[in-house]
Amino acid sequence: MRSALALPVALGIAGLMGCGGSSAGTSPSGGPTAVNVTLVDGPTSAYTSIFLNIQSIEISRDGSGWTTLGTWTGGPIDLLTLTGGISQSLVKGATLAPGSYGQMRLILGATGNTVVLRDGTTHDLTVPSGMHTGIKLTGPFVVQPGTTADLWIDFDAARSIQVVAAGASGKYILRPTCRALEKAVTGSISGTLTDQADGSALAGVPVFAEVLDGAGNPSIVRSTLTSATGAYTLDLLPVGSTCFVVSMPVPGKVYAPKASDGFTLTAGSPVFTFSAAFTAVPATGTLGGTVTPLATAGQSDTVSLLATFPSTPGGVSRTFVVDTDLAVVGASSETFSFGPLQPGTYGLAGTRATLNLDGTTTRAAAPPVSATVAAGAATAAVVAF
Repeated sequence: MRSALALPVALGIAGLMGCGGSSAGTSPSGGPTAVNVTLVDGPTSAYTSIFLNIQSIEISRDGSGWTTLGTWTGGPIDLLTLTGGISQSLVKGATLAPGSYGQMRLILGATGNTVVLRDGTTHDLTVPSGMHTGIKLTGPFVVQPGTTADLWIDFDAARSIQVVAAGASGKYILRPTCRALEKAVTGSISGTLTDQADGSALAGVPVFAEVLDGAGNPSIVRSTLTSATGAYTLDLLPVGSTCFVVSMPVPGKVYAPKASDGFTLTAGSPVFTFSAAFTAVPATGTLGGTVTPLATAGQSDTVSLLATFPSTPGGVSRTFVVDTDLAVVGASSETFSFGPLQPGTYGLAGTRATLNLDGTTTRAAAPPVSATVAAGAATAAVVAF
């Protein structure tokens, strides 16, 4: 059944993913672990619907033997209905022996996976051959005896569909971007985005929760879109992380990007708020280009647009991801595009994902590229692996 997703509250509970297990619903006598699995998605305005025909949910200690947690018989699930606090329960109360599990996977049906475009047309969503063994989520998932583990799968549809536009046989390929986490050890950040000049709400605006690695390189851990009132909630953020809220609104007007200072989520303080007013940009340009060498049938390339600017209110200058694009593969070239954009200098970071025959994915990074966008101009750049 579908249910409203309640905002996480302060719960000092260790997580499934490498955090020592869960203590929700602990039985005094110990014994097997009960497992619940729930599916959510990040919204996107690029498509009307994305249907996945999930058949079963399985878990494995080492990838060689699999235990079925549950089967799904409700038909294809539209991921884009699982946003704004709506979730889909896939498994309820499955019994699992305690221990450490290395992988979990979603088994898909051979048919029934489709995407509906903004023009209303429906197209098959190609599932690569390497994914016939399932969409894999890597652990470890460490579960303790006598507990109930609430495992959530966060599917990011906005960055999970690759367009291959070679000739007239264009197709849409599933390149899943998803993660698994235990809801009990997550937090949230919420707020409202407005126009600085008139206070109007900025609706339908992408908002990212990002973390920085030791070298200051950003990555997106959760994304959402603002509501009609400009409100947003970034939930399912891992406790123990420091998250920054980042947005670069383009709802008719183009606005300069903004980012919050870092919010450190803890078991005692897992919920924060951040609201911001954005300044419209009078002149804009665009940035696009090509990726080389051309991705093979088992590869997909994501290009992240980076900008460096002070966070709010601390004023410390950091580099953030302000947009991403899953490059379009053509017959002889592979392209990406961003814009309209505020004039200035941006970075381009490429990530090439290669799907292996066993269903696992390996990733390679391209050397970063710098590009300067001028008002009224189209800037071209090359991302090379």
